[in-house]
Amino acid sequence: MDKAQRLSVLDDLIKLETVNGDEEKVANYLKELFEKNGIETELNKYDENRYNLIATIKKGDGPILGFTGHEDVVATVDDEAWNYGPFNPKHIDGKIFGRGSSDMKGGLAALAISLIELNEDPDFKGNIKFIATVGEEVGEIGAEKLSKEGYADDLNALIVGEPSNSSSRLVMEKLIDSGLIETNGAKPETRIAAFCAHKGSVTYKVVSHGRAAHSSMPEVGINALDNLITYYNKQNEYFSELIKTEDDVLGTTKPSVTVLNSGKQENTIPDYAEMTVKIRTIPEYSNDKIIADLEEMIDKLNQADPRMKLEFKLLSSNWPVKTDINSDFMKLVRASYKDVLGVNILTVGAPGGTDASKFVQANPDLDVVVAGPGNESAHQVNEFIFEDDYLQYISIYKTMARKYFEK
Repeated sequence: MDKAQRLSVLDDLIKLETVNGDEEKVANYLKELFEKNGIETELNKYDENRYNLIATIKKGDGPILGFTGHEDVVATVDDEAWNYGPFNPKHIDGKIFGRGSSDMKGGLAALAISLIELNEDPDFKGNIKFIATVGEEVGEIGAEKLSKEGYADDLNALIVGEPSNSSSRLVMEKLIDSGLIETNGAKPETRIAAFCAHKGSVTYKVVSHGRAAHSSMPEVGINALDNLITYYNKQNEYFSELIKTEDDVLGTTKPSVTVLNSGKQENTIPDYAEMTVKIRTIPEYSNDKIIADLEEMIDKLNQADPRMKLEFKLLSSNWPVKTDINSDFMKLVRASYKDVLGVNILTVGAPGGTDASKFVQANPDLDVVVAGPGNESAHQVNEFIFEDDYLQYISIYKTMARKYFEK
């Protein structure tokens, strides 16, 4: 494809409004694009108007490299605050503005074009499976379904096109200094990076059941909030030990209580209270171990006090992702960036999660890199992607693929 065609694909994707749903629009667009270029595709239904898409090229009997990105975008926040319509892409001063440009229709388009151009290359002898998912922004639901159905089982390595850059080197340094990006002391030469790891997460709700009573006679009731606070304090003791374990790339586990609800009026003892907690996890202290610890803690509290009735509800468990920073795969990644950009990039730990959590849960030996042309404007008003970044990542993805199959 020439430059105009490459830019047109991204513009077309940004125009498709896929806010937390309706991803069928993107799946159908990519299906038509791939089939027009002689690439076999498959639609995988998640729900009405929600389809994952899988496209495959096979040019040998060797390993399979995965390309993956998601089709959905987050809400626009406030349409009136945008300088331009969020689904009307604008090219201004080397930037492309639009919802999803950074997260992650830029990466998705670059991966799709790379697949097409590699398929057209008679010298390329590799096997690539392209996976576009629904619902990454709302719990990685598409990737979870595909993983359960075996779509990740035959992958040997995976490139996730999520944004991994910053808008400037200064911003990259600030992200590192703040601890959001872990570099283990390394300093960036550029604003460009790739992530060899990202934290997982455990999200859960603890519900406390009590008995309502008039506030003038609290003794005849059971205060659900009091019991939940008893648990909260015990949980904090557990967290203080949990965060002592550290990963060399991802840092420590990060627990946060994010929601607390109880009571409906001031003169009634609450019979119900709940809290929601999200824990960002590392490989050294597994999700399953944390969940088991919490369930045991609740069981012990319930057994110790007959007036205590606590309930644990697991909302989601997404595994941490980590590929050895000195592995052959990550060396290949760094060499690919060097060949295309002429600079040495950092391979670091990412602050947020990706669909890779679900794919790794199904295929634990999978090598993964998160590498994409977006930046920290993701999810913000006036989200943008640098045009040059987008175009360069097409070359980066193709270089990674060629090097992978030269092994």
